[in-house]
Amino acid sequence: MVFTRRTGRMFLGGIWILDGLLQLKPQMFTSQFIKQVLLPNADGQPAFIASSIKWIAAAATPHIVVLNVLFVLVQLAVGLAIVLEFRTRLVLIASFAWCALVWWTGEGFGGVFTGQALALTGAPGAVVLYTLVGIAVWPEARPAGIDPPGERTFAVRALGVLWLLAALMQIQPAYLSPNALSSAFMSPWAASIVKGHGTVVTIVLSVVEAAIGIGIFLRPARNVAAWASIILSIFFWWTGQGFGQMQTPLGTDPNSGPLWVLLTFCAVPTLLRGGDAE
Repeated sequence: MVFTRRTGRMFLGGIWILDGLLQLKPQMFTSQFIKQVLLPNADGQPAFIASSIKWIAAAATPHIVVLNVLFVLVQLAVGLAIVLEFRTRLVLIASFAWCALVWWTGEGFGGVFTGQALALTGAPGAVVLYTLVGIAVWPEARPAGIDPPGERTFAVRALGVLWLLAALMQIQPAYLSPNALSSAFMSPWAASIVKGHGTVVTIVLSVVEAAIGIGIFLRPARNVAAWASIILSIFFWWTGQGFGQMQTPLGTDPNSGPLWVLLTFCAVPTLLRGGDAE
C-alpha cells in the first residue's frame, strides 16, 4: 500500500471538516471562547505578541457570534473543497493564509516564544502542521494517485526538522528540573510517573526526538524513524494533548498529534508495505 498525495489530501480535508464541526459548539459563540481559548495565548509571550493578542481578543469580543460563524464556514469550506478536489491548489493557498492568522491569534505562535513550548503539548502549533501537510500533498501534475519519484522530499525535510526542533524545545531550561515536566502532561498517570524524574525524562525525550529527526534524514534508518515518529506522536497526543480535548466545551481541534502522523506518512508513503520507493 502506497500513501499517495490524494490519500493525504482526503485525510487533511477530513481534519479541516472536523475542525469546522468542533467550532459549532455553543460555547464557541460566547465570550468563553475569547477568555479561555484566545487570551491564554498571551500568557508568557513577549510584550509585543501579548499586546497584539489582547487587542485582537478585545476587538473580537463584541462580534464573537458573527466571527465564529465565519470560522465555521471557512474551515468547512476548506475541508469540503479539499475532499471534493475543487480548486485544490487555490484552496490550499487560502488555507495557508488562514493558518498563519490562526497561528498568531489562536495559538500564540505555538508558544515557541514563551520558553515552555513542547512537542508533547502540541508545539509548534497544529496549524503549522496543517500548512506543512498541505504543501506535502500539493496536487501533482500527473494522473490521480501517481506519485513521482522523490515527491516526498519536502515532507522528509519538514518532518526531520520538526523532530530536531522538538528535541531543542524539550531541553529548554524550564523543563530541566525534577518536577517541571510533569505539569506538561494532561494524563494523571503519566504526570505521576514523571514527577520527581523530570530532568532525566526530559533528556531522554530530547535524545529520542533528535534520533528520530536524524533517522528521517538517513534513508537506511527512515522506516524505523518513521514508525518511532508515529508511536511518539500518538503517545504525545494521548498524554500531553488529551486528544486535543475535543470532548470538552472549548476543544477546537484535534491538536498536533494526528497531523504529525499524517506528515510522517507523507514523508514515507511506502511505510505500510515496509519498502522505500525513493
